Amino acid sequence: MSDMIKIREALLDDVPAIVRVHVQSDWDTYSTLFGSQAFALEPAESELRWRHALGDGDILLVASDGIEIVGLGHARGNRIGALYLLRSHQRRGIGKALLARLLAALKELGIAEARFDVVAINDKAIAFYRAHGAYPVGRSVNRDARGDTEDLVFAISTDRGARLPR
Repeated sequence: MSDMIKIREALLDDVPAIVRVHVQSDWDTYSTLFGSQAFALEPAESELRWRHALGDGDILLVASDGIEIVGLGHARGNRIGALYLLRSHQRRGIGKALLARLLAALKELGIAEARFDVVAINDKAIAFYRAHGAYPVGRSVNRDARGDTEDLVFAISTDRGARLPR
């Protein structure tokens, strides 16, 4: 991972940048996977999600390159809710570092195993999580007016985070 990348807890002032990263990276991922069936996240909806996460005391981390926020990680309870990274910053170890910090934060809360969902056709994300010790434990269906999608439910030990650099 580049020396310039810093991972830290998100602040309320970070919300506009978090929204930008969330909306852009979500589109980059899902427009590729779903083509014309993909839909763009509404920035206002994203903003509400992250303001609530901060207000509720969720774990919300950001990765910045010294100039701007380029990634985010989120967890609530024993669930990892999001791990997003701008395409321009992928494959540099930043996702691994964000995941490690999320897992370490969950471990500090006494959580031994985290769970999260991955869209079943998202082969890149599945390969990433498997490479970091996650394993599938089930399936779920996202029911949506635009069409149902299948998710794989993964579990990962929070001990994985402790061995990676903070």
